This record gives sequence, structure tokens and C-alpha cells, in this order.
Amino acid sequence: MLRTMLFIDLTTRRTTRKELDEKQVNAFLGGRGLGISLLYSNLKKGIDPQDESNPLIFTTGPLQGYNFPFSSKTMLTTKSYQTGLCAYSVASTKMGHFLRRSGIDVLFITGKSSNWVYLSIINGEVEFRDAVSLKGYPAGKTQQKMINEVGIRGAEAVVIGPAGENQVGIAAVVTGGDKLRTFARCGVGAVMGGKKLKGLVVYGDGNVSLVNRHNYKEAYNFVRKVLKEKNDWVTKMRLFGSSADMLTLNYLGLLPTRNWKYGTFADVENISPHSSLLSKWKVAPCSLYCPAPCGHISKVEDGKFKGAKCEGPEYETLYALGSNLCISDPEFIVAANQLCDELGLDTMSTGAVIGFAMECYEKGIINNEVSKIELIFGKTERLLELIEDIAYKRNLGEILSGGVKAAAYHFGKESEAFAVHSKGLEFGGYECRGSFGQALQYALSNRGGCHHDIGAPCRNEIANNTRFDIQGKGKLLLVAAGSRIIYDCSILCSFVRSTLGYEVICKAVSAVTGAEISISELQLIAARVLNLERIFNVREGITRTDDHLPNRLVSEAMPDGPTKGRTVPLNDLLNDFYITAGWDPKNGVPTDQTLVRLGIKDFIDKFN
Repeated sequence: MLRTMLFIDLTTRRTTRKELDEKQVNAFLGGRGLGISLLYSNLKKGIDPQDESNPLIFTTGPLQGYNFPFSSKTMLTTKSYQTGLCAYSVASTKMGHFLRRSGIDVLFITGKSSNWVYLSIINGEVEFRDAVSLKGYPAGKTQQKMINEVGIRGAEAVVIGPAGENQVGIAAVVTGGDKLRTFARCGVGAVMGGKKLKGLVVYGDGNVSLVNRHNYKEAYNFVRKVLKEKNDWVTKMRLFGSSADMLTLNYLGLLPTRNWKYGTFADVENISPHSSLLSKWKVAPCSLYCPAPCGHISKVEDGKFKGAKCEGPEYETLYALGSNLCISDPEFIVAANQLCDELGLDTMSTGAVIGFAMECYEKGIINNEVSKIELIFGKTERLLELIEDIAYKRNLGEILSGGVKAAAYHFGKESEAFAVHSKGLEFGGYECRGSFGQALQYALSNRGGCHHDIGAPCRNEIANNTRFDIQGKGKLLLVAAGSRIIYDCSILCSFVRSTLGYEVICKAVSAVTGAEISISELQLIAARVLNLERIFNVREGITRTDDHLPNRLVSEAMPDGPTKGRTVPLNDLLNDFYITAGWDPKNGVPTDQTLVRLGIKDFIDKFN
């Protein structure tokens, strides 16, 4: 059972410990659910994301600390710098395990330091360390230097790069040592930078109590049995990682290309995991706790990008910095990925905002005097320089640093029609004129245009051949959301959710907490989380009118390819979801009856 929350005030440099509310933990489990419940109950309505009271909340789940398969995850929750809405971000890192082995289940950081600082949290003991000399350091070097200074071999560091220091709207938080894993999306790095917190070093080697060893072993062996039975899936992940289906997505017209104007990319094979460079990558597990690693290390051996190396690139990066920009050079993508990681930038948002800028340049909205470089689809010249400019807010980079929505507001004219975002967050890589469920997810996602939030329903649609159905999309989304959220609360790797299902979570959580939990209870928790995230956003002013998509997707028919002529019938899709979810179709707000059914109305009323 999760019990202890450690509060750290950067302003006063005081730390306090508090027992978590057992009812709150039972209602939201951990990870993403516990994060949003703590954000909602501790942050007042309308607070600016850069206010000292906006917390950085690192949450573990019931399965951290036990070496359970696929459990090398930690969740970061805050109010988004980029969107002003609820933000959560999950990363592969040992941080959650070390926190729980230190007797800490939740780390709750507020305030703002007078000077740059980093935190050393070793077996629960907190030390404030000077980080002035680390200002400007890239993420990889910062992690290593902080760990060396603390002197604990094997400790985990969580840091920001120059983008976070400069409060760039699309800044990420970086961890994972030389793998440079990220808490990306929503500008979480900018929130950390606003607090003058360069990072944290975390380590713990204590024991976490285990209530029922026999049942835990049963759950552990259940995972091994399933993976043995589904060896084809394991092999596929080891060989191709998250980009395993890239060629299929392109074939179906679902690969965003040329700032989402098209859904297919002629040179997709050059940037797929089958390419001459990316097929040579080496498997790199995100931790010791992953029996089916999908991570890889790619390295450029010669040419103008010689020496460039990155973890991945993941599918979302291959789309954002590849097909989205009409770039077919995998060596450039590796170099750009590495640069984004070191600077502390979200690769998805970076690629999306550059693609938007390229179309503005193409249409004459941006001229050479503003851009300083030729922003031409397919050309890589000086794009690395532009990425640096975004991180340092220089030249055109300053305009692009807030993401697509902010850039479109700056340029105005007709640019908003092809500014691909929802609620201020750029999309993941699934072209949704060819997948109506995916379109609905982007419009509804609680953290903005996100492919993770409600479970990437396009994959279900592909399997069931229902991509262009309208009826039933609400149910599809709720099922997909439940699956994703259950794994985000547990907290386990979401890639494995369709392979393992829910039974293993019931077995494992019951073993470590001593309290039996059923699949129906897990599904109820997931529904609570989805609705509380929505209520948080409603409290910040979100209504049905904000559940929108860019004109490119709802008014501009796909010009060619397998989905030629398609647009997204968004209003009909929204109505189907609202009715199915128990939200008022007029305003998109969960009804009181829904909140009562989920057992969270009193909780919400208490903090409104």
C-alpha cells in the first residue's frame, strides 16, 4: 500500500512528511490516478503554471520497488506550462523504485529556489545542492556530474537541459543516464526550470514490504508464462521497437506527412526500422525489469552526422522529425533526436512546430528575414541549428518555442488552419482522417492532442476494420482509455497492456497490498481518473468548444492515398462519446450522476 508523501519546498528549503489518505489511494491506486487527485486537491483554480504553488508531483505505483516485470516507470504530474491544463508524463527510469525503497511513495515539490539547485534524495534523506555551475549543461552531462558529486554509483538522476532552464514551452525532463529517457509532453521541463530546479538524484536500497510472497511469485510467473506463449510479440518488440508497424501505418494512409497534409510518405522505408541504419540498432532495455525490451541504440558511423547516437528513435520521433518534415535521412533523425534529448526538448512537439513553420515558409507567412534559413520540406540544412534556437529562444526559435498553438497565434493570417494541435498540444503520429476513433481521442484528450491519453484506438480500429464507423466510437474510446489508465496507475509499461491484460495486475497488486482487487474495480478506478482529469480542465475553463481539431482534418479532404477524400465528422463522434461516457452533450462536462456513480462527486465538491 502507498503511504508516505514527501513535501519539498524549494523557497524555504524545508521538507515534511505526511501520510497519504488511504481512501484517496484506494480510489486512485497510484501513478497517473494518484497524481491527478493530488494535483486537483492541492492546486487552486486559475493558478499560473509558473506560480510557486504549482507542484511537481512524482508518483509511484503499488508495483514499484519489487523488481516486477515492466515496472521501471515513474509518473510526473503538474499543471502544464504549454497548455494550462492537467499534465502528466511517464518515463522509463529507476526513480520510482528508488523512491519506494527510500520509504517515499510520492514526491511533492513546490516553491522556487533563489538560485539554481538540485536535490539529493538518498534513502529518504534530502540535501539541497548548489547547481549554479551546472546551468547550461546538456542533460546527459548534467546527470553524470550530479551522480558523481553525490557519490552513489547506480543512482538515478532526473534533470532539465537548457530548454527547461529557458522555460521553453515544449521542454522535457530527462532521465535514464546515457539512454536519455524523457518525461516529455506538455512542457513539464519548463515548470521545473521555473522553480530553478536543475534536477534530482535519487537512490534507495531499503526493502519494501511484501504481504504475500506466494501470490507475488504467482503473478511474476504469470508474466513469464504469457510472454513465452506470445514469443512472436516479444521478438517483434526486440527487433523493431515502437516503430514495428510503421510500414503498415503508411500503407493504410495513417502516417502524418508534410505537416499532416498527407497520410503516406513515399520514402518511408528509409526511416523505418528496416532501413540500412536503423536495422543495425542494438537492444537497450530501459531497465533490468523489462523481459521484452523495445528500446534500441542507434549510432551514425560516418558522414556529416558521424558520431550521433540516440536511444531509438521511437516511432513518434521518426514521424515528427521524419515523414512530418518529408525528411528521409535516418542519420539526420538520429542526430536531431540526440540534440533534442541533450537540450531537453520534446521530440514530437519539436518536429511538429518545425513542420508548421515549414508550411508557413512555403505559403509566404514566414520570410527569409524572419527564418534566417530556408525552411523547405525535405531539406535538413541548418535544422539542427533551428532546434538549438528553439531551446535557447533565439531568432525564429523564440517564436516556435511555445509550440504550434503559440506560433500560429503569433503568425496569424491563415496559419491556424494547418496548426495541428488540440488544446495547445501537438499530436502523436497517427493521421486521423483515416481513423475516426483516433481523431476523437485527439479532440478529447485531457492533456491535449495526445496519442497516449486514451489508448491509441486506431490500432483497435485497424484490427476490427472499423476505422470509418461513427457509432460505437464512444465505447471504443472508453475501453481504450480504461486499458491505458489502469497500466498508468499500476504503474506498468503501457506497451504490454494488450499482451498481459488485467488479470496480472489484479494478482500482483493484491499480492503486494494484501487487499484483493478485481478487474471491475480497476476499470472503475480508470473511469474516475479520466473524469477527474476532465473536471480539472473544466475548472480551468474547458468546454465542448475546446474539443476541436484543426481545420486541416475536419474541412480539408485528404488529397490522395488510401484515405483520399476523407475528413473527420467530429461533431457526430463527440456526441457519441459524451452520451456513452455520461457527459452533458451541450458542454462536455461529466454529469453529477456520473460523478456520483464513480464515487468522486464529494471529493470534487470539497476542492472546488
